[in-house]
Amino acid sequence: MHFLWSIVVSANQDKVKGTMTYNRGDDGAFRQSIYRKTLSDIRTFGQKMPAETLELLAREVLNRLAYQVDEKVLPEGLVQDQDIEQLCHDLISDDPMAGSEFVTELRSRGVDLNALYLVYLAGAARKLGVWWDKDFITFLEVSKGTSRIYGIMRGLNRLFASSLRSPQRSAIFASCPGETHTLGVKIASDLFRKDGWDIELKIGRSHDELIEEIRESKSLLIGLSAAGEHSLPVLAKLIVAIRVVRPECLILVSGNIVNVCNELVYLMTPDALAFGYEEAEAEMSKLLGVASGLAS
Repeated sequence: MHFLWSIVVSANQDKVKGTMTYNRGDDGAFRQSIYRKTLSDIRTFGQKMPAETLELLAREVLNRLAYQVDEKVLPEGLVQDQDIEQLCHDLISDDPMAGSEFVTELRSRGVDLNALYLVYLAGAARKLGVWWDKDFITFLEVSKGTSRIYGIMRGLNRLFASSLRSPQRSAIFASCPGETHTLGVKIASDLFRKDGWDIELKIGRSHDELIEEIRESKSLLIGLSAAGEHSLPVLAKLIVAIRVVRPECLILVSGNIVNVCNELVYLMTPDALAFGYEEAEAEMSKLLGVASGLAS
C-alpha cells in the first residue's frame, strides 16, 4: 500500500457535493485530530492512484515547500540545524506522531509560525529532497515524510487563518493546465462579474505560471475547473501546490470532473465542489462567509 502525498483538510460532508464542514475555526494552535484525519485520508487516496502520480505529488510538495525557505530568516547555530535534522528523522520514522509532537515542542519553545513554516518545515522538505535524490531514503519514506509535513501544516491552519484580512467578493477562476474545454469557466466568470464579483480569469497557463499568479494574487477564493478523468493528476498537483504556497486560500472545484470522478476529487479535499453554475455561485458565497469568519 502506498503512502501518498496529498493535501488534506479535516472535513466532513453530509453529501459528496457542496461545501465541506470546515474546521479551521476550532480552538487550539495545533490540532492533532486534523493531523490524524489527514493521514487517514492520504492512505485512502493513495490506494486509488497510480505510483507515478504519487511520485509527482511527492516531488511537487518537496519542491514547492523547499522553495519557501526564507534565507533571510534561516536559523544560525548548531542547535537549530540539529532540530531540522531531528524533524526529518521524526517525519520518516515508524511513529506517525513523532514529527507533529516535535513541532508542538518547537512551538512550546516560542518558535513563531513564520519560522516554523519558512525555516523548519521548509528546511525539512529541502533536506528530505536531498536525501531522496541521493538515495539515502526510499520513496516510501519520502512519501511518509511529505504527507506528515502537510498534515502538520493542516493542523496549524488556524494560525494561518488568523492572519487573514476581511475578504472581498473577489476570486480567481482557472482552468487546469492543458485543459481545452474552457467555455464553462469563461461563462461562469462573466456571470459572476455580472453579479458583482471581481474575477481574475486564468486560462491557458502552465502549472508554474498559474501557481506564480496565485501566489501574487490577493484573492482568498479560488475556483478550479476541469473537464474529466484525464485531468485528475493535473488537478491534484495544482491543489497540492496551492495549499503549500497559499495555505490560507479556500478552493472550489467544478466542471465535469466533479460528475465523473466525484470520490477522487473529494479525496483531494477542496473546500467545496459544484456541478454547475448555480451550485458554484452558492458555494462561493458560503466560502466567502467562511473566509470572513476566519478573518474576524
